[in-house]
Amino acid sequence: MPNRPCSHFSVCGGCALLNLPYEEQVAQKRAQLQETLKDFWTADIPVTVTDDPFYFRNKVELGFCHQVKWRDDYNKKDPANKTRPLEFEQALGFKYKGRFDRAVEITDCLIFNEKLPALLAAIRAWAEKENLPYYDQRKHTGILRHLMLREGKNTGEEIVVLFVTDDFNEKTFVAAVESVLPNANIMVAVNNGLADTAAPESLRVLKGKDHIFEKILLSGPDGNTEREVIFQLSPQSFFQTNTKTAQKMYSRVRQVVKKIAPKRIYDLYGGAGSFSLSCADLCEKSICVESVAPAIYNGIENAKLNGVKNVQFFCAKVEDFVKQQPIEKKEALIILDPPRSGMHPKAAKAVAESGVENVLYISCNPVTLAADLKILTQHYKILHVEAFDFFPHTPHIETFVQLKLK
Repeated sequence: MPNRPCSHFSVCGGCALLNLPYEEQVAQKRAQLQETLKDFWTADIPVTVTDDPFYFRNKVELGFCHQVKWRDDYNKKDPANKTRPLEFEQALGFKYKGRFDRAVEITDCLIFNEKLPALLAAIRAWAEKENLPYYDQRKHTGILRHLMLREGKNTGEEIVVLFVTDDFNEKTFVAAVESVLPNANIMVAVNNGLADTAAPESLRVLKGKDHIFEKILLSGPDGNTEREVIFQLSPQSFFQTNTKTAQKMYSRVRQVVKKIAPKRIYDLYGGAGSFSLSCADLCEKSICVESVAPAIYNGIENAKLNGVKNVQFFCAKVEDFVKQQPIEKKEALIILDPPRSGMHPKAAKAVAESGVENVLYISCNPVTLAADLKILTQHYKILHVEAFDFFPHTPHIETFVQLKLK
């Protein structure tokens, strides 16, 4: 599958592998994964690909940057250039490779949806007409800071959030967004923090509601849908960014859980309970443990939304939870889905010594996965390893490891 060209490829930090055919990207990632896990698994690792590696992301965050206009002669050792005054520009887009203070003026993008360039053009025209300054990351001045977009790939619902430092004409902003996305929910967020992240101090609805709905369709081995789970997503909710490929992984995990048939599931590093909700009908009880309070809140609300009553949510660090409430090993299953940093050593040791017969580990970072497997494989053997390419055009890949007590 040849890749389509993007005019920003050489400078934008979003798609490091976009110049390679998609099949070659997957081959490189598979080879790297095999190399990283060679001490634990030598058999071939199958990779489930993203069916269409374009317009697959359901969430993007872009920055408004007041920045020095780049000149090719800046780095030349020419005394005359040192006396030339700096020129400034305003740009709205993803950040340059390796730069926190410069954005690429995005007019072309293949990862979110086809409407993105038109929406950015409408917002730029609005900002220029309203004479609104973009944020200067070095001086911490300016009004317009970030733009966050979420889209339900299975529902079509959209939400647009503008992050600002001060007041602006909300009515004209809504009109600018509606000119491209007439049905979008629109919000404003205030962010006066120094960190370059889209983290709001407050969120307010300008039009519609403060969330969207997304759903994942969980299929059996025959490809037919067995279960549908609905998720209510606020701007800050955690959700896998590739809906269509994520539901393939959730379906695969569900098939394994169905064969194991546990009475109790420990969903550790469970986020908003995606695995618990996906497998709630396959067990008597699921215990979801997550340290991020908003994720737990989302999980509780989504359990209610889906009529699920047998998932119990705990807001705690996994290493603290397993110390305070020892894992009951009888007819239990552990699902692990830690962040990129991997498991806390105390949590990994507790799982390794738990005596639970089956452990499923889902990882977004093969390096920390390998580190955790050093601990887990002292007591567990690996039955199966496979991968899911959630992140086309980047080096990242999701890995699913099935382990059984020795």
